[in-house]
Amino acid sequence: MDQAPPKEVAIIGAGLSGLSLALTLHAHSIPCTIYEIRQKSYDIGGGIMLSPNALRVLDALKVYERIRTKGYNFEHSDFKNEQGETTGTYYFGHAQLYGYKALRIYRQTLIEELRAMCEEKGITIHYEKKFTGVISETAEDVKFELADGSVITASLLIGADGIHSKVRQYIIPGAAPKYSGFMAISAAVSKADLEFPSEWDTSCPISISAKAGAFILAPQGVHGEEFLAGTQRPFPEKDRLGWEQLAASKTELLAMLRQNQDSWPEFVQSIMKAIKPESVGIWPFYAIPKLEKWASSSSRVIIVGDAAHAIPPTAGQGVNQAFEDVYSLGLLLSNLSSKSPLEAALKFWQTYREERVGKVLALTHQMNTLRLPAEERAKAMKDTAWDESRVSGADGQLRWLYEPVLDDVVSEWVARQ
Repeated sequence: MDQAPPKEVAIIGAGLSGLSLALTLHAHSIPCTIYEIRQKSYDIGGGIMLSPNALRVLDALKVYERIRTKGYNFEHSDFKNEQGETTGTYYFGHAQLYGYKALRIYRQTLIEELRAMCEEKGITIHYEKKFTGVISETAEDVKFELADGSVITASLLIGADGIHSKVRQYIIPGAAPKYSGFMAISAAVSKADLEFPSEWDTSCPISISAKAGAFILAPQGVHGEEFLAGTQRPFPEKDRLGWEQLAASKTELLAMLRQNQDSWPEFVQSIMKAIKPESVGIWPFYAIPKLEKWASSSSRVIIVGDAAHAIPPTAGQGVNQAFEDVYSLGLLLSNLSSKSPLEAALKFWQTYREERVGKVLALTHQMNTLRLPAEERAKAMKDTAWDESRVSGADGQLRWLYEPVLDDVVSEWVARQ
C-alpha cells in the first residue's frame, strides 16, 4: 500500500485542517471519512487572518471564489506610537505583489463553506464521534477505536485534531503544548462606537504601541463594520477547566482588560470604555515544542496543523501553515509509487514543512517583540533586529512566505526519486 495512493483515509477532526484535507484528498480521488468529536452545531467563534499562501491553497481547491466576498479584504497593517504616528507597516497580503489581498473572515463562516463543499462532494463527516486510540498498525493499514465501541480500519489515520491532539499522543506519548506565559484579551466592537483620529487609515489593522504594551485593532465583517480590539498580557497558566471558567467570567475579563487604563493613549482608553462585557474573550498562547516525528513508526498515523506545530497568532500564520500542511501532504499521497513510497514521502514532507514553520516562528518572535511594553520592547529589539525594509513585505520581501508553489515543490521531489 505504501507504493500507491491510499485506498481509504480516516481524518480525526472536522475543523479547518480536517475539512481542507478532505477536499484535497478528494481532488486526487483518494477516498476519506472525517470523525469529529463535537456536534455539527458547535461554533468555535472568532475571526482568522488568511494570507496569500493559504488563499493560494484555497483557490486551488475552488474554495476562495466562494469565500472572497464573505470576509474583509485588506493588504497591510500599520504600527503606531502613543502619539498616533505611523512607525511601520507589515503586509499580510497584496494583490499585485503576492497575487491576493489578505482576508479576515469569521472562522465559522469558513468552516461552514468547507463543510458544505465536503457534503456536495459526498465526503462523509461523522459528528459526536470521539477517537479513543489506535488498536494496531500493519504494513497495510491501521485499526482504531471510537468511544462508542466502533472499531474502524483505514489505510491511513490522520490527526487534524488540534493543539490538544489525541492522535499526537499515540505517535509521541507525553508530548504536550507549552504555555507561553501570555494570553490575549479581546472583544468585538462596532466601528460606529469608535471615534478614530481623522488622519488614520481605518481600512487596515492597527497596532498601537504604548508603555503598557500594544493594543490591536483589526477590522472584520464583510465591510469592516466591526473591529476586534484587544491586547496581550502575562498571565499564570490554568488547567482546561480554569481557562473555561475565566473565559466565562466576562465582567472580570473586562476589568482585566481595563487595568492600567491611564497608561494607554486617550484613543485606546475610549475604546476600552466602549467595550461591552459580553463580547470579551481570551486566547491563551500555547505552542507545540518541535516534535521528533509527525508520523508513527509504521507511517500509518500522521498529524497535521496545530497537532504538529501550533504557532502563536502574532503573524497570523497558524491556520495558514495548516493549509500548507494538508495541501502538500495530499499532493504527496497522490504521487506515491515504488520510486516514491510513503515513508520517504513523509520524511520529505516533515523536513520541508519544519523548515517553513521554523521561519514563520522566527518572524512571529520578531512581531511579538513589537507588542511588548515599551521598556521591555526597547531591550528586546537589540536581540531581534527588526528591519522593516527586510520584513514588512512592501517591496516583495515576503515572497518566501506568501508564494510557495506547493505543486512544484512536490513535483520536483517526485522527479528526483
